[in-house]
This record gives sequence, structure tokens and C-alpha cells, in this order.
Amino acid sequence: MSKILTKYFTFALAAILLSVSFAAAQEIRVKAALERDSIWLGDQIKLLVVAELSKGDKITLPHLPDTIQKIEILKRSKIDTSKLDGTRIQIKQTYLITCFDSGAHQIPSYYFKVVNGAHTDSLKSGELTLNVKFPPVDLKKGPADIKKPFAAPITFKEIAPWILGIILLAAIVFLVIYYISRRNKNRPLFERPAKPKIPAHILAIQELDKLKSEQLWQQEKVKEYYTRLTDIVREYIEERFTMAAMEQTTPEILQGFKNLQTKVENKSILELKQILELADLVKFAKLNPLPDENFNMLNNAYLFVKETKIESAAEKIEPAQPEIKADQATELTGHKEEV
Repeated sequence: MSKILTKYFTFALAAILLSVSFAAAQEIRVKAALERDSIWLGDQIKLLVVAELSKGDKITLPHLPDTIQKIEILKRSKIDTSKLDGTRIQIKQTYLITCFDSGAHQIPSYYFKVVNGAHTDSLKSGELTLNVKFPPVDLKKGPADIKKPFAAPITFKEIAPWILGIILLAAIVFLVIYYISRRNKNRPLFERPAKPKIPAHILAIQELDKLKSEQLWQQEKVKEYYTRLTDIVREYIEERFTMAAMEQTTPEILQGFKNLQTKVENKSILELKQILELADLVKFAKLNPLPDENFNMLNNAYLFVKETKIESAAEKIEPAQPEIKADQATELTGHKEEV
């Protein structure tokens, strides 16, 4: 009696385990599917191999050969895993297939290997049929493509030569117009930008400093000294007051200052008059001035430039030379010259 009970108990336990295993297997769903069931000859279509299971279950997708009878596999994707509702996941692999033989082609069932703990089982997908249709041919029109070519997007590499060509053509047109314009104006094709003009008073101060450092009258070059001094002053007057001072006599220059709309102080005109009149006596009457007179005329030139200059707010120049007195001139030379 005990042996009979033991057999029944063993049989019941095996049935329970089998039912549990079957129930676990029922939770896993596998399938193979086509995008559609028919294609034209040589067309391409996707074959999907899909498994749906719970997390923790393990399954191995079938490996399809490169050729399924007369169906060719062109490309196979990587295995993709995505999440479904709850604890369910989906494992999918996509195959790109084609066929060049018309008719109905069978895709057989494929087995999925399922591992549940120590128990190993397999699930099978259903069979599929792919109908390959031969396109209708109009013998009157002659041969034609089975399918029109795919439209490929235009890449930058293809349009780059056109862009460069347009830029080059535009540059050539611009250079031609620029060359004609410059030639009509009698100007060179390329020229350096003009240097900023130095203000007249700065140039005059620089020249006066240079004349002072040369010490011409100390070397008995009195006539050259006064010629240089009056040239510096006249050039300054031309630039500052727009007068033809280089071509005018002393009386004409002084009369020109009386006619100017710009007011110049009488002190400055007197300083200018002393410079020009003494220089005329040296150059034309061979007068030999005293040393202090030579210093005073240079000092007058500095003062005249300083008092009549036009200076911007941001501009900084060297201060005018201090007035040199007669006794200082005598001290520097060590003697006085008499006329």
C-alpha cells in the first residue's frame, strides 16, 4: 500500500512541475513576421524575429542562414531589447531580405531556446509565405526597370565644386571691375594707405629743435641759420593759416595776418615781425646780430608756434622752449658780439 502511495505522490509531483514549466513557457511569446506578404521581383522587405518574455527569463534567438531557399538575406541588424508593460521586455532582430525568383516561397519555423533555471526548453515560430510577383511587362514599350532608382539626398561634397566655382567667378568679376575703376581714375591697382598727417605745429617744433641742436650761428653760419629759421616759420604758416608764405615777402605775410578772419594776438604778430625783419637784414644787408638776438629769434619762433597752434583735446606735444634772456645767451657763449 505504501509503494502505491509513493508512486501516486511521485506522479503528482511530476505533473505539478510539468505544469509549472509549461505555464512559465506560456509566458514567453515568439514569432517571425514579414512587413507584408508579397513583393515585386527584386524588391526588398524586412523579416522580423521577435520574442516577448519577463525579466529574468533567458532566451536565444534563432540564427538565420544567408539564404532561405531562394530568399537572400542582404543585411541583419543587431539584437535590440526594449521594455514593455510591467516586467515584460521584447527582444527583436531585423533581417533585410529579397528574392529574384517569382512565386510563393516558404519561410520555415524557427526554434527559440528558452532557459528557465535548470530547465531548458524551446519554442517554435510559425511558418511564413512570401509571394514574389513578376511585374507586368508591356511588350510594345520595350524593356523597362523593375523598380525606379531610389532618390539619394544631395551631399555637400557634390555641391562644393559649384559653390567654389561661383565664389571664384564672383572674385574675378570684382577684380575686373575694381581694375577698370582704378585705371579710369589713373590710380595704381594696389597702394599703401596714406599715413596720418602730422599736425603743423608738431612738425614746426621738431624742426626748431633740430635747428637748435645744430648750433649753426655758433659756427658762424648766421645766414644759413636765419634762412632755416624763416623757412620753418613760413612752412608752419602755410599749413596752419593756408597762406602762400613761402612765396611772399615779409610785408605781404604781415598784411595777410591783418586780413585773416581768425584772430591772432598782436603779441604773436610782433614776434613774427621781429623774426622776419631781422632775417631779411641778415640775408640781404649782411647784418651780424648779437648772440642774444639769435637766441631771442629762436625763442620767438617757439612762442609764435605755441600761441597760434590748433591742438586737439587728446593731443600732447612737447612744451614750448622757455624764453632765453640776453644775459643767459652771453653766459652760454662767454662773450658778446658787436655789430
